[in-house]
Amino acid sequence: VKSGDSLDLGQGHCLEFVSAPNLHWPDTIFTYDSGTQVLYTCDVFGMHYCDDNLYDELPQLLETDFQYYYDCLMGPNARSVLGALKRMDKLTVGLVATGHGPLLLQHRQDWIERYRTWSEAQSKAAPYVAMFYVADYGYSDRIARAIAQGLTKTGTEVELVDMEEADPHDIRELVAEAAALVIGMPPQENSSSLFAPLLSTLLAAAHDKQAIGLFETGGGDDEPIYPLRNQFLEFGLSEAFPPVLIKTEPSTATDQRCEEAGTDLDQWLEKNRRPRRNKQLESGLDQALGRLSTGLYLLTTRKDEVTSAMLASWVIQASFQPLGLAVAVAKDRAIESLLHGGDTFVLNVLEEDNYQRLTKHFLKRFPPGADRFTGIATYNANNGSPILAEALAYLECTVNSRVDASDHWIIYCTAAVGRVAHPDGITAIHHRKAGSHY
Repeated sequence: VKSGDSLDLGQGHCLEFVSAPNLHWPDTIFTYDSGTQVLYTCDVFGMHYCDDNLYDELPQLLETDFQYYYDCLMGPNARSVLGALKRMDKLTVGLVATGHGPLLLQHRQDWIERYRTWSEAQSKAAPYVAMFYVADYGYSDRIARAIAQGLTKTGTEVELVDMEEADPHDIRELVAEAAALVIGMPPQENSSSLFAPLLSTLLAAAHDKQAIGLFETGGGDDEPIYPLRNQFLEFGLSEAFPPVLIKTEPSTATDQRCEEAGTDLDQWLEKNRRPRRNKQLESGLDQALGRLSTGLYLLTTRKDEVTSAMLASWVIQASFQPLGLAVAVAKDRAIESLLHGGDTFVLNVLEEDNYQRLTKHFLKRFPPGADRFTGIATYNANNGSPILAEALAYLECTVNSRVDASDHWIIYCTAAVGRVAHPDGITAIHHRKAGSHY
């Protein structure tokens, strides 16, 4: 079903479906029974609380769990909450039936207004990316979610907008306040009556402090992507990632490419949010922390048809039995999605006086989906990941667990195989002057 669809069950019960994307799940949808005035909300307005009361008879017992649930699952998508509340305003709701927690009846309007108040405050504070696409056209939904995954894994809020349901006034408001725009090309058919005016509204509301990213949807009749791209660039918008072109059915490599596109956009946003560093103002703590020297390594991995690599310096041995090590990986790194429990990789140890070429190569900005190993001599490890022929040594590793460390993940892994190419070689050392950046 789509938003606006209805299903007549007979005997006065007619179910109406209301889209509420991003409220815990990208495809969340409300169901409203006009016969009973019950709104079924999936996880929205829910809480992890249970007692003997079917209804919200004792609100003082529920308040803490109600707000905690909102803060964890709804607050990160505050603008989507406001959009859902706006759609609810058109309904006469007598009872809110949540997926879990008590049914909201006696204090129903108070709970709803709390969501509205919290979301209005949250939406004013958090920058967001507005993503426009046609949900049921081609592979648009899959591609949009993959790009959104690259953004949201570091906490960037994404507002998903289905162009078939979008109101021009809402679009202007969203675009004007967004930090960046992502657009999935709609079908050419019917564009003169529906999509062309919406694209014109997007162009008119965009401004030169934003970034733009475009993707094809693979529907077979997409609007041309480059004329629209060129118009945005002429208006002064920055291109966060090259257009994602979909010519065949998406694969895992396509998903990774799209997630990397989202990561690139997130890094553009972070670069523009981050204040310029003033070396004279770096604190003694910052300078002292920067004096912790570390080695230089290249982490390489292959998962199915996807390969990736990153330069690493925050690496330590973490255990004896089993032999284990820990690697800190920034949450905005594309490779992060390939380093979950059970995944494998190779840690290549770089050699003093023989690492500059490799670091220069892997520090380049690669387009999403690009082969990072072009021009680099490699051979396959037992776990399938690339071993760099110029490395001083290498370790074949399996990820055991991850620990959340604010803006990084600490990846704990065990080493199964290791070799040293040059027994007399010395590990390259990385020296920093400040602890607040690499």
